[in-house]
Order: sequence, then C-alpha cells, then structure tokens
Amino acid sequence: MAAGRNARDLTQGPVFGHLLRLVIPMSAGIVAMMLVGVVDAYWVGKLGTEQQAAVQFVFPISMLVMSVAIGLGAGAVSVVARAAGRGDGSRTRRTATDAVSLSFLIVGAVSVLGVLSIDPIFRLMGATDAMMPFVREYMVIWFAGIVFVVGPMVASNILRALGDAILPSMIMIVGAVINMVLDPILIFGWGPIPRMEVEGAAYATLISNFVVFLIAMAVLTFREKLIDWQWPGFEEVFWNWREIASIGAPAAGSNMIGPLSNTIVFAAVAGFGEAAVAGFGVAMRVEAFALIPLFALSGSIGPITGQNGGAGNVERVREAFAKSFLFCAGWGLAIAAILFVAGDYLAPIFLPSVEGQAVAAQYWDIAPFAVAGYGIAMAASAGFNGLGRPLYGVGINAARGLVLIAPLAWIGGLLGGVTGVIWGIFAANLIIGVAAVIFVLKFAPITAVESTKRPPSDKPKPIEGGASPALAKPPSDPASDE
Repeated sequence: MAAGRNARDLTQGPVFGHLLRLVIPMSAGIVAMMLVGVVDAYWVGKLGTEQQAAVQFVFPISMLVMSVAIGLGAGAVSVVARAAGRGDGSRTRRTATDAVSLSFLIVGAVSVLGVLSIDPIFRLMGATDAMMPFVREYMVIWFAGIVFVVGPMVASNILRALGDAILPSMIMIVGAVINMVLDPILIFGWGPIPRMEVEGAAYATLISNFVVFLIAMAVLTFREKLIDWQWPGFEEVFWNWREIASIGAPAAGSNMIGPLSNTIVFAAVAGFGEAAVAGFGVAMRVEAFALIPLFALSGSIGPITGQNGGAGNVERVREAFAKSFLFCAGWGLAIAAILFVAGDYLAPIFLPSVEGQAVAAQYWDIAPFAVAGYGIAMAASAGFNGLGRPLYGVGINAARGLVLIAPLAWIGGLLGGVTGVIWGIFAANLIIGVAAVIFVLKFAPITAVESTKRPPSDKPKPIEGGASPALAKPPSDPASDE
C-alpha cells in the first residue's frame, strides 16, 4: 500500500516513467470513450446518409460544449496539483470540493442555453432542412444530460492531479461499455423497447453518463475522502472558485478553440454536399481514435508540471515538456503511416456512399502526416495550465485554430475544394508544432505561478484514505513569479 501511494508522488522518480504511467491507463479509458463515437457512427449510418450527416454535424458542437467542463477540470488539476506539490492537504480537499460545486453551476447554465440555441447554431453552421429534425432529436437530449458529464470529468481530473491514473480510466471504461451496449438496443428497438433511431443514440449517452456520474461522485466522496463537507464560509469558497476559474476559464476558452475551428472547417466542407460532411466527420473521428495516446498525454502532463512546479522543480518541468513533444512526434508519424495504408479499407466500413468514402480516404492520405503538431500544441497548453499559466495555452491554441486552421482550410477550399481544405489542415498543424516546440523550450517561463493572497487556513496536513503521498511531504517554498 505504501509503495502504491509513493508511486503517486510525481515530484520524484523518472519524469518519462510518470508520463507513461499516466498515459497508458488513460489511453485505455479514452479508447473506450472514443469507441462510443465510432459505434454511434456505425449504427446511425445504417439509418441513412441524412441521419449520419446530422450526428457528424453535432460532433463539433458537442466538443465545444464539453470544452467548458474540460476547462473547469483543468482548473481543478492545476490548483490541486500545485497544492499537492507543496504538501498542503487541507487546501487540496477544499479545492477539490469547490471545483465540483463550481462545475455544476456553470455546466447547468450551459445546458439551458444550449437547448434554447439549437436551431440558430446549427442553421449558422449550414445544416440542411433534411438534417435539422435529426439534429434537434439528438441535441435536446444531449444538452439536457450534460450536467451528468461534469461529475466524472472533474473527479477524474482531480484524481489524476494526485497521480492516480487507474481509477479514472476504469470510470471511463464503465461508461463507454454501457453506452455501446445500449446503442443498438435503443436505436433499433428490442423487445418492449421501441425503435428510437437518432434519439436512441442520444438516450444511450444520457443513461451511461448518469450511471458513471453516480460512481464517480461516490469514489470522490467515500473512497478518496476528497469532498470536504464543512462549510468554510463564503470568503474561502469564492476565493477557491476564483482561483479555479482563473485557470479554468482560459483553459475552457482554449479548449473551445479547437472545436470552434472544426466547426468553421465543417461549414466550409458543407458547401460540397452531405456526403462530403459525412466523409470528413468520419475521417476526423477515426483519426482522433488513432491519436488517443496524444489526448491522454495532454491529460497527463498537467499533473506532472503542476506538482513539480508547486515543489519548485523547474528542470523536471522542462524535461516533461521536452519528452512529451518527442512522444508526439514519434506517435504521430507512426499513425500517419498506418492510416495512409489502411484508409481505403476503412472508409467503406463507416460510410454508405462512394463520395463520402473518397473524402475520408483522401483525408487519411494527407492530414495525419502533420498531426503531431496538434499533439504538441495540446501538450504545451495542458502543461502551462498545470503551472497556472493558462494564457500561454490560449495563445498556442488560438494560433493553431483561429490564425492557421480556419483561414487556411477556407482558402484551401476555395482553391482546391475538399482536397484544399485537407491541405489547409495539414499546413496549420505542421506550422504550430514547430513554433510551439521552439517557444516552450527556448522562450517561455516554466515556473509555477502562485497567488499572492489567500484566506487563512489551518496548518497543512495529509489527506486521509487514498490521498497522494505528495500531500504528506513538508511544504516547500513554492516557485513564485512576477
């Protein structure tokens, strides 16, 4: 037991070993979650091209909304990991509790606004009259249940901030299995369960999220004892909310840039027909599935930079950035080669139309060869969030999504149709990858930022139960910055 707890201290031991220890189980969890999207695409594709195009159209918006919860989780990771690096167990408990409550409040508001905005949002994106009924069926249910997503996401982020990678992955896998089992049952009907088609896919997601929500909150409350039921007063709660939001709001905005740029790209592709939208959407989903370790890396580097930044271990922070970038380059090139060879065989599995298959295969021939740049941008942004420097991550993601991908994809579309859009994405990822490596390793500050003011708290003490051993260390002087 002691050895297991010591493994959760990210300020000691090989940095790359910690990265792998966090990335591997998180990859397994993301594999399961991404399989949900692939399975959705498979079953909904059997309903028809309009239904499949509608669900693919939903993908960028769902990711845009999910970015709010992801950003709040990033805020929790940053504050919790830096407190763990200092050995401040009391602050860690209080921050974890307030992160959960703040997330519920904000995501609840997003849910209401989303339901009220479905028609104008998707009309603006270019959804056709044939798509809109299916878009409404799916998104009303999805928006109504998004509050059940935030609990597992925030709980998983808090656990990873303390160096625990196994339990968050198990939570993700449980939710994915429930969703995949329910998909065909609710879409096509079975026994007394009626055929619900696109609504069935949405209900499968809602039910699985609700079950996982119950599990995650129980783990956070009873197993990890990270929920502090004592009321510390409005001053400390609001202070913690402000600290979390100071990281979470920019991180949410940063995470929203990627889906927003994808939405702009989809709007460009929409002018070439429904088959092109379906093919492009499936190609991006399969590519995302292949890049799971890079997504896992972006979820793993923040706890490492946060804990080591909080403990003042600047060289370990630099090493975490450098080795994560090398990992992105190696994995990205390997996946590009695989998709280049396998693309012609994968496209017919997910797409009913020949036109859609051609678009997907062409995407896999070109875009993945620069996707390592996307992974580097994600890792750099998440690492800065862990250090309490989210604006650097915002800058990197804005440069990729708004300065490069959106305009280059549109220009490419005007000059070369769908092929031009794909080449625009390739160029954007290549440029941002090279620029991010140079900026982070040569010019950016990589010390952790600490607040100059905080309410009085008790003497730091370790968390009971399953807490990280980092919290039991004597607190060190945190690295401060101007």
